[in-house]
Amino acid sequence: MIVEVNNLVAGYEQRVLIRNLSFSIAAPAFVAIIGHNGAGKTTFFKAFQQQVPYQGNICAQQQDLKTIPNPAIQGLLSYLPQKNSVSFPIKVHDLVVMGLFRKKRFFENYTSEDYAVAAQVLEKLELLHLIEHDFTTLSGGEQQLIWLAQLTLQDASICLLDEPTQQLDVYYKKRVFNLLQDWVQQNGKTILCITHDLLNLLPLKGYLLNLSAPAPALEPITPENVMKHQVFLESHRQPL
Repeated sequence: MIVEVNNLVAGYEQRVLIRNLSFSIAAPAFVAIIGHNGAGKTTFFKAFQQQVPYQGNICAQQQDLKTIPNPAIQGLLSYLPQKNSVSFPIKVHDLVVMGLFRKKRFFENYTSEDYAVAAQVLEKLELLHLIEHDFTTLSGGEQQLIWLAQLTLQDASICLLDEPTQQLDVYYKKRVFNLLQDWVQQNGKTILCITHDLLNLLPLKGYLLNLSAPAPALEPITPENVMKHQVFLESHRQPL
């Protein structure tokens, strides 16, 4: 199993958001993590990255994450946060090539070979025409695809994505989800993706994990399960 979660309890001093969560995933896999705002989705990712205290165990590739100093450096985990912004001008190729940070020593410069690899990824994602553009001038959908291009270069076994299609139009939502499915099916990656876009999951293969459910458990993505959870989330509110 590439991911194993056993009796996870996580939250904050005044409020426990996740109680006794257990599941396991065999690689490769796509897991859509759904639920109301405040259900503990982002908290779960923070626990994965050792950013909040928790009880229980989270294991990746049979290693307890509490015992691994920096999973990102070791190529085990990559993470795309819900809000990922750049406030200064930077060329697209300079941003994407930073995905190779794991292979560089401290302060080591990126080489022409590194930039060639970045260009290959952009070409594969049909983004090569943006390579010399200033990232800050791109549309929200284009920017998100560029972040995903950078994530591709990190080449981690497990990718955590926090609402990667938030505020994107229907065209870019479809492109992002198609890209994530390709990562699983063609590159053998395991994707854990927080999303509110349940209807965009309908054509995908993978699993659902509804953290708002009374007893969250992995369920296969099927039209029936997607619609069942859509109705559940629309008809129940998250307990305070």
